[in-house]
Amino acid sequence: MLKHIVFYFSMLFSLHVIGAEQKSIQWQSLNTNQQQVLAAFKHNWAELNNAKQQKLLKGANNWLIMTPNERQQTTSNYKKWQSLSPEKQAQLKAKYLEFKELPLATQKQLRNTYTSYKSLSSEKKQKLRRKWQNLSPEQRRKLKARMKLKRKFNH
Repeated sequence: MLKHIVFYFSMLFSLHVIGAEQKSIQWQSLNTNQQQVLAAFKHNWAELNNAKQQKLLKGANNWLIMTPNERQQTTSNYKKWQSLSPEKQAQLKAKYLEFKELPLATQKQLRNTYTSYKSLSSEKKQKLRRKWQNLSPEQRRKLKARMKLKRKFNH
């Protein structure tokens, strides 16, 4: 799932990236599959700077190597994203950028923890949520601090 989120944000931020002025990629130089994925950009492709073209091309190439299930999940995630309020999108973007600033080892640990959580049964997930919700704000703060300290010393 994180791979899908990273792909989506790569596509999303590609429209906002300001890159060095390099020679543009010619639409005709893209292969047929890349052109199909990027068809929405065909008419303004030449107006995009090289950095935007590179980001979009990278996203298209990622899309082309995805399995049908990965594509379906990515499409679903995109639709969910579009349904979020601008405030919620901004909040999630900030969290994503915060995550990307973490050391790679910490990112890996968080991914592993998330994967472990996702593999729990619905009942166990609900039990963990209730346990968290029953903690006081002070208990939550202390637990978060302990987790940060634990991550710091494990790397």
